[in-house]
Amino acid sequence: MFQTSEVVYDDLTWAESPRWRDGVLWISDTQGSHLVEIAGSEVIVHEVSPPVNGTALAADGTLVGARMSGARVDRFDGQNWEVLADLGAAVGAGRLGDLTRRSDGTVYVDDLGSQDHSGKVEATGRLIKIDPQGHASVAADGMTFPNGLALIEDEATLIVAETFANRLSACSVSATGELSAPRPWADLTASLGEEYKPDGIWAAEDGSVWVATTTGEAFVRVREDEVLERIDVDGFAIACCLDDDGSFYGTVAVSTDPEKTVFEAVAEKRLRAWVERHAPADA
Repeated sequence: MFQTSEVVYDDLTWAESPRWRDGVLWISDTQGSHLVEIAGSEVIVHEVSPPVNGTALAADGTLVGARMSGARVDRFDGQNWEVLADLGAAVGAGRLGDLTRRSDGTVYVDDLGSQDHSGKVEATGRLIKIDPQGHASVAADGMTFPNGLALIEDEATLIVAETFANRLSACSVSATGELSAPRPWADLTASLGEEYKPDGIWAAEDGSVWVATTTGEAFVRVREDEVLERIDVDGFAIACCLDDDGSFYGTVAVSTDPEKTVFEAVAEKRLRAWVERHAPADA
């Protein structure tokens, strides 16, 4: 359970991929072309062009990010970027989404192809695997707008949010990082309702998964079809993460155009976003 929330940072157009490492919260403002580091009252804003969508942090502090155009995954050391893998050249990838990283350095990243935020249901999305040497291959396919990614069960299972299918799917992960075909894991329509479309997700220590539910305006913790916990918010729930002390960080957005939904406002960048922190009740 969590106690009253606080807004950590609100100077954002959109807020993807919150990540915590060594006392620093990272946020990717994809619509503002910024990568933001937040450490208490200190904020560092990096200009990023093209912006990055999904990110992951390595033990050495370097960040891996999926570029929103150019079908490339790059590495950032805090000052400079370098190419990790050109997925357009390697596997014909289209638009990239979220990503996650195994402890051995293997990266999984969404390939949305030509899918957009229109809500059209097309099972053409793929997951791309990048091994620790930077070699890319298609790891899974047949997905409907693959989005948030999270590893659970000691990295033996990869959970994938399929936004416009309103579900989480699971892929078994082999010792070498290969993925099985996706299988159903959580049906959000059945457990919560049609408006609960998953975006960013985050693994909890017990093997359950926190889910940002977009138009459901809530973050929910689920284990398969069981809803275990819920945090309601005043806007579109984008993505989330936990810090080392168990505090929950969620990113939220609203449309600044009263005539447009958040999904519609994304293309025109008519949005305002912020980051909320929810401290554990026993903190």
